[in-house]
Amino acid sequence: MPDLPKVFYLLVDYPILIVVPIIVFAALALWSQSRAAWVATAAWDLYLIYELGMRGGEFCSGDACMKRSPLYFVYPLLTFLSVVALVKAYVHIRDKHYRNRLPKPRPPLMPLV
Repeated sequence: MPDLPKVFYLLVDYPILIVVPIIVFAALALWSQSRAAWVATAAWDLYLIYELGMRGGEFCSGDACMKRSPLYFVYPLLTFLSVVALVKAYVHIRDKHYRNRLPKPRPPLMPLV
């Protein structure tokens, strides 16, 4: 795998590390009710399935398992989805906190007749 620096192959070499962002984005999705966080969780789930399939030889055979050209598309996509999910979750949490701090509206006064 000489194309990219070794750090880019960290998730390829240790696919169990992919579980960390899955747990983080699932927790964020549950906490913030953000659809973007659910999409990021699903994307990371699909990437975990892909990496386990590649490691197990289900999606490739022989030397083809070493060729990882899809990572040129997958890594930027995962990064983009993760950043969008983090921003959207932050906005959801911030807005929820802001709404909770607003004073409750008073009921209208009964007119005197």
